[in-house]
Amino acid sequence: MTDASPRLVVGLGNPGAKYRDTRHNIGFLVVEELARRQGWSWVAGAGRWREAAAPDGSLVLMQPLTYMNLSGEAVADWTTAHALPAEPHPTCPAPEESQAPEGSLDSLPAAIVPRWRPLVVCDDLALPLGALRLRACGSSGGQNGLASVIEHLGHDDFPRLRLGIAPAGQPVPPSDWADFVLTPFADGEREAVADLVARAADAVACCLELGPEAAASRFNRR
Repeated sequence: MTDASPRLVVGLGNPGAKYRDTRHNIGFLVVEELARRQGWSWVAGAGRWREAAAPDGSLVLMQPLTYMNLSGEAVADWTTAHALPAEPHPTCPAPEESQAPEGSLDSLPAAIVPRWRPLVVCDDLALPLGALRLRACGSSGGQNGLASVIEHLGHDDFPRLRLGIAPAGQPVPPSDWADFVLTPFADGEREAVADLVARAADAVACCLELGPEAAASRFNRR
């Protein structure tokens, strides 16, 4: 792709007031924070997503409106609308083949990553609230929205920023996962959530400006 191709940052979540403050929607909160910082307005896109974009179209922030489990439909529609291919990039090995340490993006040099390759921001129940982890590629880790993006793009060769939503020191039983991610953050967690959203927005900005390796080195800390 040429340098004129847009960069896409996708925040995952569920549309509607019912879900706005739930743990599953922290990806939405991050792209909203990025749009707020830039003063960009949100507009509808073919009924499948909404987006806020740079005036020159070089960067697009997206919220899929297909609900979390079908997030990949909106991402695939967006790439089709922009006539962008979805073939995996050969420099990003499958997770089991990578020799890089966990959290490292050394296998994906920023200089040769196609500009349109989406950066996906999502919640992660395996991480405690306040933790974030930026990785170049890999499995969904059980995150249904991320799994949908992988399914509809046909590969897992894109960076993702996972944000911890689990109570510190209190693992959530698997039987409670589906309900837990749809619960609002507790009042005592609000400050930590605001801090996490701000740091995640900083991490995305750093990734876009300096490349994923630099961003991972700086932000992949608990």
